[in-house]
Amino acid sequence: MKSIILRSATCLVFASALVACSPRSGADVPAGAVYPTDAQVSAALETQFQTDPHSAAARDLIRTLGGDKGALRYQIHKVIYRQGAYEARYDALLVMGQPGAQSLQALYASMIPETERSRLGEASLDAYEKWLKGQAQALQKTSPPQAQALKDTLELLGKCYRDAKAGSEVMVMQGLGALISPERSGLFAEKLALPDTRAHCLPA
Repeated sequence: MKSIILRSATCLVFASALVACSPRSGADVPAGAVYPTDAQVSAALETQFQTDPHSAAARDLIRTLGGDKGALRYQIHKVIYRQGAYEARYDALLVMGQPGAQSLQALYASMIPETERSRLGEASLDAYEKWLKGQAQALQKTSPPQAQALKDTLELLGKCYRDAKAGSEVMVMQGLGALISPERSGLFAEKLALPDTRAHCLPA
């Protein structure tokens, strides 16, 4: 049960870690201003994600869901000039480095206490999913909200990943924002909290 609660908390950490081209627009743009390219913005966002010490849990979740070869792709929608810096609006997609069923098996295994996994006798996605559904049924008597959250998570993740193929993309966050500022070694990304940020295909 503790593992399930911790996995839910990881989703919040992941969202926080990410809250981190199409037509450009902005007010009071100086003559000759050079906007960063989508590739430059994406590189700054990836550097921020990989080096932020508070994003360790989020990076672990990406490795679990995407596999060792999984990676985030940043879909840049807008870059706005902000008095010497630039505000980027973007979505984050997970490029799958392995089949989605393999990802689910690894994720569900992490949600089940080791002692319970050893009793299952079969290390498979179906066995893990069956156990978690049984856990949701048991929680219905003591904590209906938690039971519903677990049921919803299993249903959502199944739709997102079960049939996903290696190399496909899964949307994980929408409506993200970051302030992109020039620094001596390139560009520096700072997360922005935006009210329309939404999580997709992540444990709830």
